[in-house]
Amino acid sequence: MSGIVRQIIVTTDPDTPYFLRVDWAVDLGAGFTLALTDGNSAWIGEVSEDEVTKEADDMGVAREKYIEDLLQALTGGGGGRGGGRRQGEDEVYSFHLTPDHCHLSYQKICNHISVHLGSVELQPAPDPLELNREMIGQSLKRSKDLEMDNCELLKENRRLKEEHQRILQDLERQVQDKEMSERELYSRFVMVLNEKKAKIRGLQDVLRQLQQTGDQQRQEEGRQRDNDTTHGEDDSQDRGEETVQSFHPSQEPTILITGRNLVCQGISLDRTFSDDEDEQPRRKRKLLHTLSPESCQRE
Repeated sequence: MSGIVRQIIVTTDPDTPYFLRVDWAVDLGAGFTLALTDGNSAWIGEVSEDEVTKEADDMGVAREKYIEDLLQALTGGGGGRGGGRRQGEDEVYSFHLTPDHCHLSYQKICNHISVHLGSVELQPAPDPLELNREMIGQSLKRSKDLEMDNCELLKENRRLKEEHQRILQDLERQVQDKEMSERELYSRFVMVLNEKKAKIRGLQDVLRQLQQTGDQQRQEEGRQRDNDTTHGEDDSQDRGEETVQSFHPSQEPTILITGRNLVCQGISLDRTFSDDEDEQPRRKRKLLHTLSPESCQRE
């Protein structure tokens, strides 16, 4: 059976400290018992499963949600001092006790709105002293358990801090190694990049020299072709002029001498020559006519 003892503040008697113990078998939804004491007197009460279900139905909320709010109100969510208003919380819980100590009710206050969670009928405990002794023993046991849990949590906290420091040191070392590796890689990259740049500049210089050399060769070849063409045209022109001059006849008038002219001039002519010899001057005239300037120009 689970049981938690906590101190509560009763709004109807805020000057008197009260201690509330809640015991249940499975969960609060299956029913629970209450024990209330002010150190001198003690009262007990019981809430059944049907009453829990009826309260949830009256509130119009799901049974699980109602049990959750009920656990928070009666136990403070697992222990500790509670009751009354709690600073910094939107939801608080309060307790009301009738002057005759026969009826205890508990409410939930959310945004200044009070919601009734339930109530229990109280009866005087048969042995208040024994009940107070049990509650004190249970409180001490709970305190010891909490202290042991606190020690375990402190050990775990120290272990986590040491682990955190170790992780930070490892992280700092890895960051330093990373920065060193980055600097080394960057220096190597810069060196390789400079080598590539120098090689590219050298190749560009060689390419420009080759282009200049090719341009110069093409210019020389062009000039050589121009000179060869010019010389060829000059030689052709000279040869043409020489040919024309060799074929041009004399511009002086040609004197034709025949046998009749010689007889008229008183020059005797040998008649042994045949008249056919006069054909030679005719052939000469035909040849001269053929080689006249007009015919040469046409050629």
